[in-house]
Amino acid sequence: MKYDNVENEKYFLLKSLNDLDDELAKGDISQNDYLQLTRRYKRRLITLNIRKPSSSQKPKLQNPTKTWLTVVFLIAVAIISGLAISNFSGERSASETLTGSIRKSTVTKLQEAQQLLSDSKTWPQAIEIYEEVLEEQPSNVEAITYRAWLRYRQGAASEPLIEEWNEVRLLNPEFADAIVFLTIALSDEGRFSEALSQLKELKEIEVAPQLQSVLDSQGLIGKVYAEAKYDLLQESNQPGLGLLEMDIDIALESANYLLQSDKPQRSVSVLKLFRAVLYEEPSNPEALSREALLLAQTGDGALFERAINQINFAVNENPNNIEALLTRALLLSGSDSQIACGDLNLLSELLQIEGNRAATQVVEQVDNLSLTLACEE
Repeated sequence: MKYDNVENEKYFLLKSLNDLDDELAKGDISQNDYLQLTRRYKRRLITLNIRKPSSSQKPKLQNPTKTWLTVVFLIAVAIISGLAISNFSGERSASETLTGSIRKSTVTKLQEAQQLLSDSKTWPQAIEIYEEVLEEQPSNVEAITYRAWLRYRQGAASEPLIEEWNEVRLLNPEFADAIVFLTIALSDEGRFSEALSQLKELKEIEVAPQLQSVLDSQGLIGKVYAEAKYDLLQESNQPGLGLLEMDIDIALESANYLLQSDKPQRSVSVLKLFRAVLYEEPSNPEALSREALLLAQTGDGALFERAINQINFAVNENPNNIEALLTRALLLSGSDSQIACGDLNLLSELLQIEGNRAATQVVEQVDNLSLTLACEE
């Protein structure tokens, strides 16, 4: 059969997959035929949808060091996603009854696999369980996603696993877990443009707060955007956030990543990001404070004076902002201890209000600087 275009063929294949599920549930098709046809259709879908890297990209001779995500990450993501136990539980085997007894068995297996994620020694057992699930439900997105992730963490070749996560993207485009794992793998491979495409799609999905916090704690978003847009930052005199396809938070995360990188001209690129943020939000305390620190560290007297004026403006516009107050206290500690101590005393009060939410590092900085300057409360 010929198709007028790719979209028509994709529509036919997706409809056929749904029809196969119905036929299997009714007993109109054997388990073996079901498996063969679904695999054939899914392979064709992947061929139509997955664009391979261009031949101009240099192949990697060695697998790069993979992003370290702790076991806590696995557990957190597993818990928060509800783990798609319901996403594809509707695909019943021929032996499954309408009461859902087999479906319940699948749920139990997935829960057992989750409990094995906390120890790398039990990952092989978890993989076996996921494979059992996939024998009954070849399109179970949780099983595909986490089997691939565990294999990835074990050091398996990335490309076949990337294809599996792309398969999940076809089956359930809104399964955030697969997008996160796919983004990590693409980032580890240095394929930042592709990783950025995944993050853009993730922004359109409602992501559970725990999963978002994992992304934030790993700095993945800042890394991907900074790497993908680095050439543009270098080439453009002063790109805006729109051209960079960043919002304020992403721009600040990208700046933090670049500051810790070994890239040439990273300070210039970071200043461009701060300028882009301040163009959109002139009183943004984070951009004002961090730019002031960069200017002060140049050793240039005129730039140091500019840094002081800028941090004064930041505090005036954001009188209770912890980062702005701490930055001014640091910059003035050698020249105006009275103002610095005033900021430190206010910081102590604000941190007490924050309680356990206050960052330990900030509390220690405030305490140490207060002792150094012999500030009186």
